[in-house]
Amino acid sequence: MSQLRYDGYDPQPRSSKVPIITLAARVATFASLVVTVVILQMNKLTLNNGYRVTYNNPFHSYRYMFYISILGMAYSLIQIPFAVYYLRAKKRLIESHYLLHVDFYGDKIMSLLLGAGVGAAFGATRDLNKGVKWSEPKINDFFDLSYVAALFILIGCLGCTISSIFSSLALSKAE
Repeated sequence: MSQLRYDGYDPQPRSSKVPIITLAARVATFASLVVTVVILQMNKLTLNNGYRVTYNNPFHSYRYMFYISILGMAYSLIQIPFAVYYLRAKKRLIESHYLLHVDFYGDKIMSLLLGAGVGAAFGATRDLNKGVKWSEPKINDFFDLSYVAALFILIGCLGCTISSIFSSLALSKAE
């Protein structure tokens, strides 16, 4: 343990928690979006009349949630190596003001898109589950799994929002 001198100077600087939080947020975003996509792919139902219900048919809100999750996974997958390098080297891989702007705007846009996916998923699931009287009791299982997928895209949105906060701080420090 380092000794503080009488003037408050610490000879061994403490490491910042920003790189680990940034990496954890990016990994949590990616993992939760993978779970969202897997749940949506597995959530299938065939009604008694033979009609097949999936995320892709007939609900556009679930399709939007699926494709936004794919886009968020791709964005997170691109960002994770940069976050790992930042954690290991304690500096950015590319020290460019341009890259800080790309992170800043990319995180903001992705957070907004994921937030819209959360709203579409929870809204559609609630309206379809409560507002429509279904003759099939099995449809409730479909909507229950849709709530779970919506919860995981919400977790991904929160992780991306945390990344967005840290990219804002990094940009403000660079200016």
